[in-house]
This record gives sequence, C-alpha cells and structure tokens, in this order.
Amino acid sequence: MTDVTVLLGSRFDALEHHGTRWRALLTRWAADPSVERLDVVDFPRFRVGPARAVSSRSWLPGAQVVSADVPGHRTVTGAWDRLGWRACARALERELGGRPDRVVIAATPLWAPLLPHLPAGRRCFDAVDDWRGLASVRHLRRRVDAGYRAAAGADACTSVTAVLADRLGRDFGVRAQVVPNGVDLQAFSDGAAAPAGLPAGLPAGRFAVYVGSVQERVDVGLIAAVAGELPVVVAGPADAGAAAALTASGATWLGPVDVALVPGLLLRASVGLLPHRVDDFTASMDPMKLLEYLAAGLPVVATPLPGVAVSERVVMVEPGPAFVREVRRLLAEPRPDAPDPAVQGRDWDGVAARLLGIYRGDGRC
Repeated sequence: MTDVTVLLGSRFDALEHHGTRWRALLTRWAADPSVERLDVVDFPRFRVGPARAVSSRSWLPGAQVVSADVPGHRTVTGAWDRLGWRACARALERELGGRPDRVVIAATPLWAPLLPHLPAGRRCFDAVDDWRGLASVRHLRRRVDAGYRAAAGADACTSVTAVLADRLGRDFGVRAQVVPNGVDLQAFSDGAAAPAGLPAGLPAGRFAVYVGSVQERVDVGLIAAVAGELPVVVAGPADAGAAAALTASGATWLGPVDVALVPGLLLRASVGLLPHRVDDFTASMDPMKLLEYLAAGLPVVATPLPGVAVSERVVMVEPGPAFVREVRRLLAEPRPDAPDPAVQGRDWDGVAARLLGIYRGDGRC
C-alpha cells in the first residue's frame, strides 16, 4: 500500500470537465486499491506573506485536495526561496499528515523545488510540455528554470516525449524515462459513448473537428481557412479574439465541452484536425487529441510535428491551401469504422500503472 501526493500543474477544479494527462492518472490512482491515500496539492500560489495550506473541495472520490500559498514573489527567485519552500512544506505537512514514506510527484517545474523539503520515501517529477514555451507562465520564467534544475535531483523523472526528455537532459541534467500519453479506449467504443450523448449544435452532415483549448499552440488562421470552405466544429475554450475569428470564419465553435461528451462527438465526426503551429514548444508535445481521434476511427490532417506520424491515417501537411485540400479529400471519402491499430497498447489504465510503478521504484519498471 502506498500514500501518493501529487503536486499539480493545473487548477484541480478545471480537471473536473477537461481531459488531461493528470486527470486520467488521478482518476485511476484514486480507484487503485494499492494506493492507500491520494492527496492532491493544487497549482502553486506565490504570495508575499506566510505559508498556508487549506483543504479544498474535491470532485474526485478518493482524493483529498489542498490549496497552498508559497511565500515569495512570483517573478523573482533568490537565496531566500529555500526558506519559503521550507515554510510551505511545514504547512502542507500539518494539513496533510500522512506517512513519511509516501511517494510525492511534482507535475510542474513550479512545484519541483518543494520536493527536497517534504518528508517522502520517493520524490519524483513528470515533464509535460516545455513550460519555458508556455505564454501563460512567461512571467514565471525564472521559477520555471529553477524548477527544472531542482527536478534533476528527483528519485525518478518521466517525460511525455523523447524530444522533451532530451531537451531537459541537455539543458538541466534531468534524466527522464519517456512515458507517452494514453487514451481511454473503452470510452470510444460505440456502446460506451452513446449514453453520454452529443454536444448541441452540431452540423447535420459530415464535418471536420478540432477538440482542445484554442491556445497559442493552435494555428487559428489555419482552422479559419478550413472553415471558410468546409464544415468545421471546434470544441474547446478560446479567448475572445480566437472565438471571434472562429465564428467569423463559419466554424461551429462549441466552447468548452465536457470530457464525457468528447467520445460521442468524435464518433460523429468525419476528420480530425491537428493544426498546431510548428515550433520548439509544440515539438515537445504528445497531443492527447491525436490518440482520441485515432481511437474514434478518424483520419487526421496534421501539421508536421515530431511524433505525429504514428499511423497511416495521419496525413501531415504544411499550413496553407494544401492542408485545406487534404481535409476536403478526406471528408469526401468513407470514414473508417474501427479504432486505429496504433492506439492498441496505449490505454490509460496501462499508462497509469506503469507511471505509478516508476514512481514507487518497482524493479519491473
């Protein structure tokens, strides 16, 4: 039996309806009989003042959630940071309790400097995306760098892609084992998806689909170019500018869609879109939506990124008119009616078990 503490890299409340790597892992570990206790520490808050740790609402049965304030400036790091991390560790220990031999995993470089200060049998780090390229934490760049340096001292490190593992090894000395994302294969079977239903407002005929947050990694202009000529559905949050561009192009923008409705949406669609910008940040990613598209049986049109060509159903095309032509061609062809063989062996149950074994230090991993 193991106590597990996860230092989260996103807001816990946001995971209730949004599919991510760590949502998939937490839901499985919460139901794992070998995990005696699962604690989740929410995304860090850097504030000038005392350390604080307070229990929060948990939407996930079997998981206890704590919010924590870390003493210190958000944008400035220095020798005094060690005192702030120690104070935060003491506050968390008072609130969480638990066994001193627990497994602690930092799911963001922002939490990694806390690892040496928490009582634990194993201290681990999971690299998901290269946070140096995230616009949302650009103001925290010094803390991101400090976190990656701290992660090099963890007992076990994992990375979502080989590109990211190599990059963090070269830049910070982090030695990470590559464990890619997974997909919930059962959720994409026809029988499982049907009871959850479909989002409202879908086109009556065939359409291409993009599922996910419309962030800086996404080429909104490319989606708009496709939507200007073909039926396109976009399911995911977008800022005001992106939402306006999507709507003006003729795309059906659904806004955020509950994770339970995504399988039905993809089974109803005809082509999956992966219109990511091609840069250093997107090169480090392992897009979960690609696995979901393939699990739903969709052909995929994608911009050329490392790790995307996992199946003959994935067509990589440079942004521009050729991308639109390829979507048009696939919309006119019969849709495959079975999951792509490339997703076999990528189920989240196996990924979650493998990662837990690595973090525990099991010899078989």
